[in-house]
Amino acid sequence: MSKKGLRHSKLNTMNDFKTSENKQSIDKELARRLYDTEEYKLANRIGIVLSMDHEVDTYNIITTMLNDNKQVFVPETDYLNKIMHFKSLLNLEDIGPDEKGINHVTEDTEITDNLDLLIVPGVVFNQLGYRIGYGGGYFDKFLSYNDQPTISLIYDFQLSDFEPEVHDQPVEKLIIVTTK
Repeated sequence: MSKKGLRHSKLNTMNDFKTSENKQSIDKELARRLYDTEEYKLANRIGIVLSMDHEVDTYNIITTMLNDNKQVFVPETDYLNKIMHFKSLLNLEDIGPDEKGINHVTEDTEITDNLDLLIVPGVVFNQLGYRIGYGGGYFDKFLSYNDQPTISLIYDFQLSDFEPEVHDQPVEKLIIVTTK
């Protein structure tokens, strides 16, 4: 199956799963496993997305990070130039939709590429950590120019065999929870 076909298929599965009675407990288990990693314990500056409802819930994770005195950074995307940096999130009340309807920080805070850990989102992953995202290439581009530990939190049904393309950047660690 093509990358586009895999992305479409897995997005449908993710959208179906978002109403599952198990999603909340599975998201909590993924978060618990993240907090147990050495990468999380050692990191001070952590990049993470503001999740959409079909993705692993990052809002509770961000709340825990802030309570753990971690510095939280979320994507700040320049769609015109197709680049992404990370903007400091001090409070979950300081977010709102950007020009594409994706939540971002609305306050004037630090923008950086200097992170101790990056929680990388995706739609499809293979066992080697390569991922298929939403097709913009923002994370692959960011990862090709920046070096920090990377972790993805994924549902077991997001795993699939596919051949990465030359520009694809792998995630170092996958935390996977079975959804059944």
